[in-house]
Amino acid sequence: IAAVALTDVAAGTSGSTATGLDAQSVTTAGILTGGAVFLLGVTNLMEVVNWIVPLTVVCGLQIGVGLRLASKGIQDIQKLSWGGGYDCIGVAMACALLSMFWLRDNENGTKRREGRGSSTEKLQTNCNHGDGAAGTAANSATASSDCGMDGTLEMGKLNNAHQLETAAALHPRSSFSTTAHASAAGSATLSTLSAPSPTRFHHSPPPSCLARIFKRACCCLDPFPKTPHPVGIYLFLIGCIFAAITLATAGPDSGYDLPLRFFGAPVVINAMKDVTPLNWRQGLLQGALPQLPLTTLNSVISVCCLAHSLYPEKRDPSLVQKDRTDAVVTRREVSVSVGLMNLLLCPLGSMPNCHGAGGLAGQHRFGARHGTSVVILGSFKVFLAIFLGASALTLLDAVPVAVLGVMLTIAGLELVGTGVGMLFECVRKDEERTKAQIEARSDLEQELVVNSKAILRKNALISMVTAGVIVALQKTHYGAISGWIVHMVYGDGFRKLLDWASERRKKSRREGN
Repeated sequence: IAAVALTDVAAGTSGSTATGLDAQSVTTAGILTGGAVFLLGVTNLMEVVNWIVPLTVVCGLQIGVGLRLASKGIQDIQKLSWGGGYDCIGVAMACALLSMFWLRDNENGTKRREGRGSSTEKLQTNCNHGDGAAGTAANSATASSDCGMDGTLEMGKLNNAHQLETAAALHPRSSFSTTAHASAAGSATLSTLSAPSPTRFHHSPPPSCLARIFKRACCCLDPFPKTPHPVGIYLFLIGCIFAAITLATAGPDSGYDLPLRFFGAPVVINAMKDVTPLNWRQGLLQGALPQLPLTTLNSVISVCCLAHSLYPEKRDPSLVQKDRTDAVVTRREVSVSVGLMNLLLCPLGSMPNCHGAGGLAGQHRFGARHGTSVVILGSFKVFLAIFLGASALTLLDAVPVAVLGVMLTIAGLELVGTGVGMLFECVRKDEERTKAQIEARSDLEQELVVNSKAILRKNALISMVTAGVIVALQKTHYGAISGWIVHMVYGDGFRKLLDWASERRKKSRREGN
């Protein structure tokens, strides 16, 4: 809708000055789009759209939209000069290098085990695996030594005394005592936690206030952080520093609306005041109809798949059992949310809004892991809107394009990476499904094997066609349509449609008999 409002010629008008849609047409486009998406969610017809659109096309949508975001950021940076000010290619390269340092993999391709049971349960489970679970048992033992201070802790069986030494090395503040009889029997029982010896260590005084502030300020330089760096906050702060310097040194001919004024614009307006039937027509034909495929695919189906992929620990087990790809947040919930946002806020002057997959991928890549991050972001926006009003645009205009371009590129590449990961997940599921079909037919079990390369080629082609059309034509719905056609002709779409029709006929015959 925003792109149409800026570039298209409004229907019913003529002349070179009739470019774009006015505010009333944008408002009607948001209301109509929100109403349609709300109905799709309430009536659960969004599941029909999800059934029609294969997951490989959704992967292509994420890859294509991600590449568009990344290329937009790179193009914005390419238009800058190499030096001569704060907003230059040199600053962008510095921000990019810092971002790579903050985003690098510090665990060498490993990750912690999922699930958070009690420490004692983890100990008993991990220790029974023998020597291979030594590190895990040691980590669990140290965690339990923090929580269980009653003096007794059952470790289960340990086949190697080196495990206890590893645990003590990982947590030197606790020492472990075992009985000689247990060691001779080949199993170790952690019966007591011995009191810390004053000769082995001493309690250091708490750091001063200045030391804590200095440590917090230098946390961005930690090469091995315990939690991921909040890269988005770092880059935003860098941009704010440059914006403050720019506005403080700006002259009367700088083009910025200075001085900054508080409460410079109304928060709520009556956007329906001057709406005409022509505005409803323009909003429907040029805004709502082109936007609806994008909203259903990228803002509902794709964002649910993305949340399902990024947050496996938050999946609803009942939906996982049904092999749903929206076990974190359902498509119906997102559809209703998008619909209500636009139905309620567009008449009050808001631009049309949606839950984009690119925004979720960018926030996740920049370190956000909980809903608190969105609450903080929304609170900050409300603060800018209420207290600064129109002057908020002045502040945002002063943020260097070099910093914004890097943030946009990182968000786009994160969406691309997620789409590629989902594509390989589709390939894995197709391989398992093909293997099950071969095993179900005992007469072909010895003759046929799973052709992994063919399955990868088929799924990758559908996704790459979708992404390629999106990048080339800058039209997300064109890419979705192209990918769906390739899925029906080149992929398994037509065969699955025939199988579905055959099952329907068999079911109707059984009901008739």
